[in-house]
Amino acid sequence: MRARDLAALACGLGLGVACGGDGGSGPSQTELAGTWQVTKCEYVSTQGLGTIDLIMGGGTGTVTITTTDTIRIQVTPTTGDPVSFVGTYEVDGIDLMRVTPAGVSWYWAFDMNFSAHRLTLRGGSGQYDIDQDGTPDQATWNLEMSR
Repeated sequence: MRARDLAALACGLGLGVACGGDGGSGPSQTELAGTWQVTKCEYVSTQGLGTIDLIMGGGTGTVTITTTDTIRIQVTPTTGDPVSFVGTYEVDGIDLMRVTPAGVSWYWAFDMNFSAHRLTLRGGSGQYDIDQDGTPDQATWNLEMSR
């Protein structure tokens, strides 16, 4: 191969690598900011104990997101323990949100799906007393919201 051909091949490979990133960035803090109404707050047992949706049957919830990386989640079921905390969030790529409650070193990693009026967070690893026996159960946490 001639030097010119090698240079063209190298440039072509460089362009292919440059285009192979994460596919873009996710929603901005401005796009996410506001108060979202929780339409589903679901815990799915990882131990085969079933699923509980804290909104189904009359529960209520809101998620408030600011443009300065603060998130507040407040869910009040008709029975069972409420879910309430303030923390920070970070969007990574186009489809991942990390939520870190204030005062802890760990975070939930959620698969995120966003549109102007819908926000879905799925797959957070958490605990909730699904079988209502007084002991928290290991679960996957999913949230669906609208505005």
